[in-house]
Amino acid sequence: MKQLLAACVLLLVLGFLGFLYRYEIENPHLSAALTSGIATSSAACTQDAKICPDGSAVGRTGSSCSFAACPFPNVELSAASTTISFVLPEGYKINPTIKDLSAYLGSYIQSQEISPNASTTDTASVIDVYAYPIPEGKTPSSVMLANTVYGESSQQATSTAAFATVTVGNKTFYAITTERFEGTVQSAYYLYEPHAVLSFVITEKGVKNWTDPSLNTSTLPQHQALRQMLATLQVEG
Repeated sequence: MKQLLAACVLLLVLGFLGFLYRYEIENPHLSAALTSGIATSSAACTQDAKICPDGSAVGRTGSSCSFAACPFPNVELSAASTTISFVLPEGYKINPTIKDLSAYLGSYIQSQEISPNASTTDTASVIDVYAYPIPEGKTPSSVMLANTVYGESSQQATSTAAFATVTVGNKTFYAITTERFEGTVQSAYYLYEPHAVLSFVITEKGVKNWTDPSLNTSTLPQHQALRQMLATLQVEG
């Protein structure tokens, strides 16, 4: 009886193996697709890391294995084929006021409580970021001049001689003060890229000695905060 049972089990096993062999011969493409799908679904993301502007690192994640977003205060902005990222200065957050401008990338507002030279009635300082495309036949300098307007007179800048060359980290910026009025000092820092001119504008409020003709605007606290931010700037594309 036991021998008969064993023989039946052996026949069943041989029959099943024969079925699998025949299925493989008759359906090679379907079998390969199933095998490929299993391999793909079980494949892990590569273990390389992306270094964020603040020095931290993030890995790949999700079904597309794309890099995870760098955590705040790292900020990443995109304009056409250019991606920029930087570390936002301490005390700044996303400005809820959205500007309806095609070149506008982002705006960040400072908490009044940490401003060392502002009274409680002053408006917080703001950092705005823009990317101005360089049209065919135009130069970065001409694009910069076309988008630089003096706040007091609404006059457009006409010469690059009005700009100071400033090296921050390994990048060269062109800086200009565009407004000094009733405690407000506004300056713009431009960076030339192959397809766009990037602009970083600091509007610093509560500047008590804004009327002083000898005032070095680069020494103002929020102007210095912007320069610290630019030192972390990464540009891709």
